[in-house]
Amino acid sequence: MSLNPSYPQAIHPLVERINRAAQRCTSAGGSLRFESDIVRRDLVAAAEQLLMAARSPEENVFAIAQQPAQNAALRCAIALGIADALPADGSPRSVDDIASSTGADRSLLSRILRACASTSLLSEPSELYYAHNAVSRTLLSPANRALLTLMFDYNGRAVVALPEFLQARKWQDPGSYTDCSFMLGCRTHLPMWEYRDRDETCRQVFDLGMQSEIVAALSTGKASGPFPFGEELADNNNYNNNNLQDDDTLTIVDLGGGRGQALQEIREEHPQLSAARFVLMDLGPVIENALAAGLPSWIEPVVGSFFEPLPVRDARVYYLRRCLHNWDDAACRTILRNVAAAMDATRSRLLVTDMVVDDTHAAREMAWEDLNMMTIGGVERTERHWHTLLAESGFRVHRIWRNSATEHATIDARLK
Repeated sequence: MSLNPSYPQAIHPLVERINRAAQRCTSAGGSLRFESDIVRRDLVAAAEQLLMAARSPEENVFAIAQQPAQNAALRCAIALGIADALPADGSPRSVDDIASSTGADRSLLSRILRACASTSLLSEPSELYYAHNAVSRTLLSPANRALLTLMFDYNGRAVVALPEFLQARKWQDPGSYTDCSFMLGCRTHLPMWEYRDRDETCRQVFDLGMQSEIVAALSTGKASGPFPFGEELADNNNYNNNNLQDDDTLTIVDLGGGRGQALQEIREEHPQLSAARFVLMDLGPVIENALAAGLPSWIEPVVGSFFEPLPVRDARVYYLRRCLHNWDDAACRTILRNVAAAMDATRSRLLVTDMVVDDTHAAREMAWEDLNMMTIGGVERTERHWHTLLAESGFRVHRIWRNSATEHATIDARLK
């Protein structure tokens, strides 16, 4: 059987597109620099599309189906501590030496490392020798390892269970927070967040994983997302000095803000807001953990739940960062209406940093992440979906700030 390209007519245009993108980068000091990250992302997208176009339909389907095995190889590498077992300078190390340091069987280890090298997760300079490369060095970060462990041990099991879960429901609904494929895949009667809070290993992995630079990269490298806080919120008459009246103080409330990392980043990157009032609101145990971890004194901790009336009213900004995608529309309407009830009708605004999936031709990463969220009863919403949900909850979308289709966006919403 001859294997024909899936999209032969697209191959030459994609090659030309890749060449154009390559011409917009320069080499200096041993590194490659693109004119902008948009150019780099376009090159990546074109290269991936070229691969799909040149492969046969059968090869494309098989490549998708192979991904669980690739994920398993990565998870094995993390569990074995391969990143720490290899010299950080990139010099090679033999399988025998790696087996000695990890305690793994040589033959078993060799098969795992071979699988990792086949996807460029490791370098294989010679037979039975392996070394770090740019990809594997990301595993030197404990936070990165924790995030990937979380994705495999918890989200991964939930995703694998998704077809069975949906089929049992006769494909009529995706389930809910209290009845979801996470519970089936992880063999628990607890929803995701209750499970995390009761399982110490899961909680530690989650907390560390949320500090991963991989998560930040989805928000243009910033925990606070793409919204220009300083330019949008600083009032030259009031907020560029320390002589503020109580009624004029700019208050930013981070709802469900964890350990306050977003507020710290906002203040650091926007010094014109240094006189503002920064409020971190979260559940009691989360606030306790934030204080124990050294929450800065200029952040005001407030215990509260966004499922209940908010204790801080009339703030200039209410900020929901990567929260709403965890919940279905009914839960989100409760959250949003509680925020609306706390807002000042003319001065307050709601900022939502979350994924905004394109209404058509959604990016692969966004579409797949929506299935991940489905496993715990959540949703990654399209732009149209966001408009509808916010309108149902008493808001209008003022503006959506975004840099690309695969990064977190920030929705600036006001009361109707």
